[in-house]
Amino acid sequence: MKHSYFYSFACSILLLAACSGEKASNDKLPVINIDGSSERFENNYTSEEYKALLKNPKTLQLETKDECLLGGFASICDVTPKYIVVGSDKKIYFFDAHNGTFLSKIDRQGDGPEEYTDIYFSCFDEENELVYIATLKNIKSYKPDGTFVKEYPKGSFTNLAQTTDGYWGIYEREHWKQHLVGFIDKDWKVKQSFLPDREAALVNGDLGIAPRFREANNHIYTMVDDTLYTNKEDTLFPVLVINKGKLKMPNEIIGVLDRLVSEGQKYIQMDAAFIAGKLMFYNFFLERGRHYTVWDIKTGELLTHSKNGYFMPLDEKTTVNAQFTLIKNDKGYALLSTNELAKYGLRDDEDDSNPLLLRVDLENCHIN
Repeated sequence: MKHSYFYSFACSILLLAACSGEKASNDKLPVINIDGSSERFENNYTSEEYKALLKNPKTLQLETKDECLLGGFASICDVTPKYIVVGSDKKIYFFDAHNGTFLSKIDRQGDGPEEYTDIYFSCFDEENELVYIATLKNIKSYKPDGTFVKEYPKGSFTNLAQTTDGYWGIYEREHWKQHLVGFIDKDWKVKQSFLPDREAALVNGDLGIAPRFREANNHIYTMVDDTLYTNKEDTLFPVLVINKGKLKMPNEIIGVLDRLVSEGQKYIQMDAAFIAGKLMFYNFFLERGRHYTVWDIKTGELLTHSKNGYFMPLDEKTTVNAQFTLIKNDKGYALLSTNELAKYGLRDDEDDSNPLLLRVDLENCHIN
């Protein structure tokens, strides 16, 4: 999954028009009723069925050197047969995919024409071995050794996700108003776009609320109100409905959230979901707390819940809670920091080693 660093402001609560310009019917879509399992949201819960779906855990220690120390904001951009690509808000690191050896980094911080100050989001083009880094005004591409290649105007893209056929981004048509979800080719030209049928909401007068992308197995997913959308080639279509029941979700301005709080109602905030085979991974905020859940799409059953991440086996005896930051080729990847490993007695608190890369096979995770 290619990385984006400003996800915290991107809540998925816009209505999209279908590709034909008409609203798609949700009558025949699978439905997940999360209200029916909300009593399990107080504690950790993992079903035996879910445990059986995660297979063959493998770990790889990323080499630790002074020039490649990863901070707390590091996240996996991509894993290829050649590279493990890890990004932060300032740098992109390349490690050997076989043994975790540090190879190179992109660290072109500055105000020059080939430099950047902050990384808003980034992605790695495996075919051409190029890293795209979005700055405030431009998107710059670099080779893994840091060589500058080309610059593109960023416009008002606020997020980016990559598929095998191109890129998806959120394109802002007017300042904090109508947004487009666009299919973008590798020359950064919008090929297809999908227009919401209402204006974006404002929070405190200046923060727009826009769709948020997640990726899995070269598909992108975005939550729009109660519906999860994904792409097929260069179109966007609904695949699943999430029925919240008594749980509420503010979908206008911050005043709605304030009212829900004052009335003592439970509410969901910042939905993000993706599908891997028959599983829906769904994380959200409920009453200010973050929740990670996995659901069986066919039965609607809650398979696991945690406030600390998704249940993952580390080896035959040890399990951990971690965040999937990449789902690719039916494999889930997560970075486990020293602090996280210390919670399970697997590292010393004083250890300053780089994170451990964890990979698990997701059983029967095939996109139909």
